[in-house]
Amino acid sequence: MLMCATVMSAKAQVLTSETVNNVYESVTHQTDGDVFKAERTGNKITTMYVYKKNSNRKGMITLKPYAKYQYQYTANGMLSRKVTYRWIEGQGDWACTARFDYKLNNGIYSAEYSRYNHADDRFDQPVDKMVYALSGDDSVNYISHYRRNQPLARYELVSETSVAGAPVLFAVK
Repeated sequence: MLMCATVMSAKAQVLTSETVNNVYESVTHQTDGDVFKAERTGNKITTMYVYKKNSNRKGMITLKPYAKYQYQYTANGMLSRKVTYRWIEGQGDWACTARFDYKLNNGIYSAEYSRYNHADDRFDQPVDKMVYALSGDDSVNYISHYRRNQPLARYELVSETSVAGAPVLFAVK
């Protein structure tokens, strides 16, 4: 299941604090739908909250917590981790659900997706991985998607895409 989608052109670069800020600014200017709130450290969003709008029969609108995202960045502002939480109504608290880990190494940008294991109170080994091969100007020229069905199994290639200038929709679970 794919959970995070971004449109990227061949001239796009790695996800940064600026990317997170731009997404936040874009979604907060919507007039309908969800409501977004952010906590910041300096100009970096560290936590983003998503609330669902609910209206009762009298037309009163209330906000119900839905999701929370915590972001971590490297010293140069590159996004290094995003942890996802869902609101558990019956418990009145946030429950951790997933984590994305982002890395840049020798022209290869990768994003790994791990599920949170509530029974063991830890993240499982990553199950999905997107790998973006970058050109010398940091533009994306090749995308590979890998998946594994068991925590310690080897990743298996799911798909590969060559990028040639046009916008490409890519997604990471």
